Parts: sequence; structure tokens; C-alpha cells
Amino acid sequence: MNKKILSFFLCIAMLISCVSVYTYAVDIEIDLSDLFEPSEDEEVTPPDDGGNDDGNGNDDGNDNTDTDKPSKPSKPGNGTSAPVISGDDEEDEEDEKQEPAGEWENPFADVKESDWFFETVKYVNQNGIINGMTEDTFDPSAPLTRAMLVTILYRVEDTPRLNSDSTFSDVDLEDWFGAAVIWASENGIVNGISETEFAPNTAITREQIAAIMYRYAKTKGYDTTQGGMAVREYEDYETISSWAKEAMQWAVNTKLINGKTETTVNPLDKATRAEAATIIMRFIEANK
Repeated sequence: MNKKILSFFLCIAMLISCVSVYTYAVDIEIDLSDLFEPSEDEEVTPPDDGGNDDGNGNDDGNDNTDTDKPSKPSKPGNGTSAPVISGDDEEDEEDEKQEPAGEWENPFADVKESDWFFETVKYVNQNGIINGMTEDTFDPSAPLTRAMLVTILYRVEDTPRLNSDSTFSDVDLEDWFGAAVIWASENGIVNGISETEFAPNTAITREQIAAIMYRYAKTKGYDTTQGGMAVREYEDYETISSWAKEAMQWAVNTKLINGKTETTVNPLDKATRAEAATIIMRFIEANK
């Protein structure tokens, strides 16, 4: 009897021991799984996929942005490789165009601030209308040639396209004045000295420059019906060629051309480069 009771208690003890071991094993498994399974509040970080990281936090390797600083949106002209589709770049270019021109550095040894033509030479040179005869000389007293005048007007017009070829035997498109002469002839601003000759190197007179500017004003649609007869007040009025009197009257009334003296207008004198610069500046400023 005692042996049976002892065996019973031993079985009970063994059963309790097995249950305890199983329970402990289950507890260990649960605790270990908690270490590897994230909770709902934690963010899962995926393993590194071996991308092309340039060391600055960018995966494509094309950005030099410093990752220690907050990034800023890229702007046109700041090194972005993508094309700018918005109009910002055009607005920037517009602002650049509206910036005032820098101070003119006078390149001409023969043009001084004390000269009466200083401001006009500065104006035409700074605006790319009349260049120097050399890099350091303007030659203000040199006669203005027919080729020079049409080239000046052609530049004022921003060198428009041509519709024809030269009709003059002494003018070729390859000449420095060629395109200007063809343009001026096409638009009726100048005529040749004959049907086949233009005489580009012939010096131009004051009445001739008045006539050419008069025709040019008409092609621009400007009002050339000026009243008044101020030109008649000059004592050499009768020396003006008949074909140039209307143009000289307009030029004097609009103050493009003044008398060379208080009493003479000198229509047949050769026009100088300084005089041409003055006339061109007056014309442009009067018709802005």
C-alpha cells in the first residue's frame, strides 16, 4: 500500500514538473519574439539596397546638395540640369535688358569732353550706331561718305533682312556697306548717282544728308509736313538745290540741322562725322 501511494505521488510530481518546463519554454518563446517583432508605433527601416549614393544623401549621384542643410528649391541659372519651362528665365533676361548701361569709357584720343560733339559721339558709339575710324580715333572732322550714312541708318534699324541684290556695279553684298546700301535703295531712302552707280565713297553734303534723313523719316511714317520757313532766314538759302529745299526746310524746322553760323546754313558744305552723329542723335531722341 505504501509503495502504491509513493508511486502515485511520484507520478504527480513528474507531471507537475513537465507542465512547469513546458510553460517556461512557452514564456521564453514569447519574450524572444517580442525582441524581433516591431510594435505598432515603430517604423520599419528596410535594409540598404546598394543604391548609387554619392555620399551626400542623394541616390542618383547628380546632386551636390549639402545634406546637413535644408534643401532649397532650385532656380534658373543655379546649375540645374533640367530645362526651365516657366517664364522666370525670360523675366530675368528682361530685367537684364532694362539695366542701365555702364559708364562709357571713351576710347577716342581725338574726342574730348570740351568738344561740342562729345555727347553726340558718346551717344552714337555707346549705342553701336557709329564706330571709330580706328580703335582709338573717331575722326570727327572727316567727311561723311554716302556709304557711311546708309550704314548708320541700317544699324539704327537693327540691320533688317534684304529682299533683293545690289543693282549698283560699285556695290557688292560682301562690302562692309553692301547690305546697308541695298536696304536703303530697296526702301527708297537713297538713289544712285546714276542707274548703275552708287558712289559709296563720295563725301555727302549737308543738303544731301537732309534729303536722305527726310526720306528715311517718311519710310518710318513720321510727320514731315512742317510749317514755318525758318530756313529762308539764312542768307545763303538760295544756294540750296531745288530738289533739297523741302528736305532742308523740314530739317531746319525740326532742328536736326542748325546753321553753321548765325546767318548761313551752308547746304553745299561736306557733312562731317561729328555733324552726322549729332543729326542722328537728334533724330532718334525726337522720335522716341
